[in-house]
Amino acid sequence: MKQIRFMFAMLLMATTLAFTACSSDDDDDSDVRDQAVGNYSGTMSIYVENEGKLVPFASELAELGEALGITFNESDFQVKGTATVSKTDGNKLIVKEDGSDGDQWVLNNIREASNGFIFDVESTTVNEVSFTNYSGYHLEGETKSYGGGFIAANNKLEFYIYTTMEEFMDAALKEANLSDEEIEGLAALLVAAGYTEEDAEEDAKQKVVVEFTLTKK
Repeated sequence: MKQIRFMFAMLLMATTLAFTACSSDDDDDSDVRDQAVGNYSGTMSIYVENEGKLVPFASELAELGEALGITFNESDFQVKGTATVSKTDGNKLIVKEDGSDGDQWVLNNIREASNGFIFDVESTTVNEVSFTNYSGYHLEGETKSYGGGFIAANNKLEFYIYTTMEEFMDAALKEANLSDEEIEGLAALLVAAGYTEEDAEEDAKQKVVVEFTLTKK
């Protein structure tokens, strides 16, 4: 059980994002992006898509955790951090991680909305996990969803990306650097808890969705 706790701790570390500054581009007073440029603080939260709805990662693991005597808390899959958003060429914004070699998220296809603007997120790879734009952002009064949006009234930036459970868990195991014996022990615990190959194949296809909710300082 210690191996499972360690695996998920490493999983969280592998996907933790703390943000900082990136150089800005030209200054166009009519540019809708200008209102979003600046420093932010906020939270990254991890979900699993289940029947079209986002379920907190901890809730998705509740049944398995109960069988193994482990309690997963929603806060275990939430990370607070800071960020700086800046402009770049091609009607894009950049959200960059903390540190000189930090990863970055590129927000593209920016178009004006009644309360700010909406956008998509470019596909990228972080810690050997590929992330893709996820349409989880909704404008009030609309049924269509988008990759993200900025609300000017409260300076709030929100966006969504996803990967597969298979990639997510592979990265966790690699980060945890478990031996073959430890992995076999983990597998034995899962089997003992009633986890089958069919369950594993089905879970591997699930989407793991990461939500960023940032507020401009």
